[in-house]
Amino acid sequence: MASISQIPQTVIVATVVTVTPPTSSPATAAISTTTIVYTAIFNPLTIVGNFQRFEGPQPPEYFKIDPTLAFPFIGAPVSTAATQSAQSTANVSGDATSPGSQDGTSSPPSATTTVYSEATSSGTNNGLVAGVAVGCLIAGALLGLAAAFFFIRRRNSQASEAIHHSAPTIVESKAFNGQPPLPAEKQFQLSQYLLDSNADKEIADELRSLGTLIQQHVENSYHLHPVQVDPRALGMSLVQLGLGNGISLTPEAIVNLALEPRTRFAALQHVISQVVFSSIDVSSRSQLSMLPAPIAAFLQSIPPNEKGESNAQVSSYALNQWRTLSAFLLHPNRSQRTPLSPSDATVAPQAAGLANALNTFLGYFVAGDEASRFQQKSHLQAVVAECTKLGYVLLSQPSEWRFVHVANQQAAGQAVVVCAGLAKITHKDGTPLSTPQHIIGPTVVPV
Repeated sequence: MASISQIPQTVIVATVVTVTPPTSSPATAAISTTTIVYTAIFNPLTIVGNFQRFEGPQPPEYFKIDPTLAFPFIGAPVSTAATQSAQSTANVSGDATSPGSQDGTSSPPSATTTVYSEATSSGTNNGLVAGVAVGCLIAGALLGLAAAFFFIRRRNSQASEAIHHSAPTIVESKAFNGQPPLPAEKQFQLSQYLLDSNADKEIADELRSLGTLIQQHVENSYHLHPVQVDPRALGMSLVQLGLGNGISLTPEAIVNLALEPRTRFAALQHVISQVVFSSIDVSSRSQLSMLPAPIAAFLQSIPPNEKGESNAQVSSYALNQWRTLSAFLLHPNRSQRTPLSPSDATVAPQAAGLANALNTFLGYFVAGDEASRFQQKSHLQAVVAECTKLGYVLLSQPSEWRFVHVANQQAAGQAVVVCAGLAKITHKDGTPLSTPQHIIGPTVVPV
């Protein structure tokens, strides 16, 4: 008879019982038990064995099963045998013979009953192979997973350290070995952000309106009475105002025209036009500039061109670029791309100073009462302020503009420029034109 005991999760115990029938008395029997222990990792039912049900004629009480031989080992088959013999002797009167003996002699041990026939051969071998295979498979899988885990973890750690240590090298290689950066002109396209240009006709109309304003100021603020004054004093005043530089009438000629009542208004318009428009001309570098104070200060600090200077065009181009960039940077609202607009708080003291300078010459031709002098000075300051607005517009243009104080063609006899003209000197990109483009010519009056 066979008994199978299952150790939890891993161990199966099979007990093989061998019975030797008694030779002399049926009450006496020798029982030998052998216990074989199989172990498995997962399901004990996977163990290969050939179990047979007991078919012997002996009654169950002749068999003694020892379930104590169990070995809770995991991972390998355990082959353990425990043999236990039990002799059961019954006191029977007289010597009894074996049932199978006719002559009263003892017969040899007849038979051995085996619980399962192939437990020690086929069952043991198959179970051992299966246990070893499953154990090796699982152990190898676990070792492989552990090795893969540590390998991946180590590789990630090395990659992180490599990136950390090599980051400065990568940046440096890009700086020295990569493609050179594009020039700033191509990266930013600065012309798309600089202040927009005004139409030539708009600028010409504004200058024409200013010429009319100067004429009205002269006709309403100065008299035509004879003036008793030293012509040399008047000449010195004109020189201090910047006239007499060879681009217009000489100071002496202007004084003679001013002292003559018939030509006085033309002479006064000529003086106001040249002094005021020169004060808003970047190229003139006037000491009485009405341009923004930083612009005026820088222009006055630039030394004059050297004689025979071969790079005069380069200097002119550089000055034009500086002008456009300065106007852009001085603009309080650059994104609007509109021309600069002077503020009253900034222009008022400058206009008052220029009006005072002009009155060193014009004051001789103003009526002597205080009301007339106050009115003349206030109106002159307003004229200067209006002209300054045009100066800010020209300062903001991408092209360079210059005022023209000499008539293109002199008529027969003598002519006086009463309002300056305007000429465009460069293209929008700052490159000079082959010949200046006269947008509006100077207004002249024959005398």
